[in-house]
Amino acid sequence: MSKESIVSTSHIHLGTLWRRALRLRCPRCGGGRLFRGMFRMYDGCPNCGLRYERAPGYFLGSAYINYGLTAIVITIAYVGLHFGAGYENRVVLWPFAAFVVVFPLFFFRYARAFWLATDLWFDAEDNSRP
Repeated sequence: MSKESIVSTSHIHLGTLWRRALRLRCPRCGGGRLFRGMFRMYDGCPNCGLRYERAPGYFLGSAYINYGLTAIVITIAYVGLHFGAGYENRVVLWPFAAFVVVFPLFFFRYARAFWLATDLWFDAEDNSRP
């Protein structure tokens, strides 16, 4: 990979990176897929060589994104339904319990994609395959 292509990644707009994350594509080039199954990621992008996992534990930050969004959604929904609409706790308990199990499983891939895209925006250094 040439130095020019590495330098150009630092100029990718954050919105472009996040759009690529929504499509579950490589944040650097937008071409390579991130996942080969529901929970299994590719090692890197076949188009540009971007390594997806820089080091062991790299995606720990994506767990914070996943947990944080789940907590925000549940909190807003609880306040709205309980205090705004007047639903009792026993009525909202089971739908909320189901949500906090199902939503993080669904959002797992997107949390990783957003983490990878945001990290590339902050740190666009060469992290291609050796």
